[in-house]
Amino acid sequence: MALTKAQILSADDSKLIEVEVPEWGGEVCLRVMSGTERDKFESEFVGDNKSVEMVRAKLVSKCLCDEDGKRIFSEEEIPELGDKSAAVLELLFHKCMKHNRFTKDDVDDLAGNS
Repeated sequence: MALTKAQILSADDSKLIEVEVPEWGGEVCLRVMSGTERDKFESEFVGDNKSVEMVRAKLVSKCLCDEDGKRIFSEEEIPELGDKSAAVLELLFHKCMKHNRFTKDDVDDLAGNS
């Protein structure tokens, strides 16, 4: 039997993963973005004004969360996160990409390589 609208909207599809970050002294939680959040994120990197400036910090900030799945960095705090280690941001960026099911084609499209 097909799911109802109520069943779909009430389903908890916001899975969290924990990632060990020794450089920061512990683990962090990463969440799956909503469809709307992902669309907004992707729209920042398309069109005439596209730029990959702070792409890692931007994606990581949208996925870093507390144990309840609530973001811990606001949009205004992205530059502060971007000042952290590039190696750590790269690790978390790739974990976010995998957890949010970005494909190579998605990345190429965002970078204008398609």
